[in-house]
Amino acid sequence: KTGLLATLIVRHPDNGKFYVNFDPKIFELIREAKCLERMGFSIPESARIALMQEDKLKTFHRKLEWALKEYDRIKSQVLPLTAEVLKPHFKDMDWKIRPGMRTLTWTSLNIEPYIDHLFAGLKKLQELISVMNDI
Repeated sequence: KTGLLATLIVRHPDNGKFYVNFDPKIFELIREAKCLERMGFSIPESARIALMQEDKLKTFHRKLEWALKEYDRIKSQVLPLTAEVLKPHFKDMDWKIRPGMRTLTWTSLNIEPYIDHLFAGLKKLQELISVMNDI
């Protein structure tokens, strides 16, 4: 249960990269709960809640992983000549990511709109960098 109360994203203190903050033991707990339930055993309420949220948790995890990898990919496309001009845009994207590091947890109700907001920001940033690189 405490693993679901973790924020969605963390930033590595050394390299500054963003990572999805999800305890893989939660998926292990879900698998075990499924097996126990199939065998007719009762499972704890916290495991039942995680089991009911399985599809949603997997989807959120997958989408966040993709978004953070996409952000790294986009950052790698920046030409040194345009890096300074694009700094405010990356700072804006960092602000879009921030709620996932500060307030949103795996039990939050507004994860889907947050992910949609990230995707929109990534799309806008990718378009901007493509235009800048074409100039």
